[in-house]
Amino acid sequence: MAVAVVNNVNDMLISSSAASTSRVEVRSVWAHNLDEEFALIRSAVPFHPFVALDTEYPGVVVASKNPYCTLTLPQRYELIRTNVEALRIVQVGLTLSDAAGNLPCAIYSDGTCVRYVWEFNFRDFDISRDCYAPSSVELLKANGIDFQENQIWGIDSCRFAQHLATSGLLSFGHFSPVSWVTFQGAYDFAFLVKMLTCDCKLPKTVREFLHLVHFFFGKKVFDVKHLSKHCPGLYGGLERVASTVRVERAVGS
Repeated sequence: MAVAVVNNVNDMLISSSAASTSRVEVRSVWAHNLDEEFALIRSAVPFHPFVALDTEYPGVVVASKNPYCTLTLPQRYELIRTNVEALRIVQVGLTLSDAAGNLPCAIYSDGTCVRYVWEFNFRDFDISRDCYAPSSVELLKANGIDFQENQIWGIDSCRFAQHLATSGLLSFGHFSPVSWVTFQGAYDFAFLVKMLTCDCKLPKTVREFLHLVHFFFGKKVFDVKHLSKHCPGLYGGLERVASTVRVERAVGS
């Protein structure tokens, strides 16, 4: 299906309430199309300043000796920090939307409006040498991750960080209209901070880590898992919370 009405990346992306009835397509991003996909993102950000973030990584390789619920905040952060430093990113998912929940979309020659989300595939993780949790790797494989393909065609995380830095999504200590949304997002932000600091070690304290999160992503950072704890009747994982508030999955499984 040819795109007849698109002359450049700015024409491709629109915000329209009519898009709510169109299908959603995952734009799979690799090293060869990273530049053009970030060009689309830069065009979309001014009109779609709400960003949902998710990451995929090869499991947790360092576990606590005590139940997670008994750990203090510093102990929980230390567990996250230790794992993120030992692991390499596999995939990052970004969904941009406006205040009404409309996604960026393209109009095709037949009038079809296709809404977009982004899936970035990385080459950093090498299953032959890097740490991983076997059960997590098997789950990723079952969900379509081809680690050999990632090694050949995937994105270098440093190059991704360079593009992210100029995308309009980050605040760098200044006011930003962008809001970030996650579900149990500590690992998600830890991996992005790791990439944005050129694979340096993460800060040793929660306070220093949160300083970097606020520096890069601004003050409008929301974790739905945490927010749900303050809402009667909302509990459990993402699927259950979404079902309770009647939000249906638009794409993926």
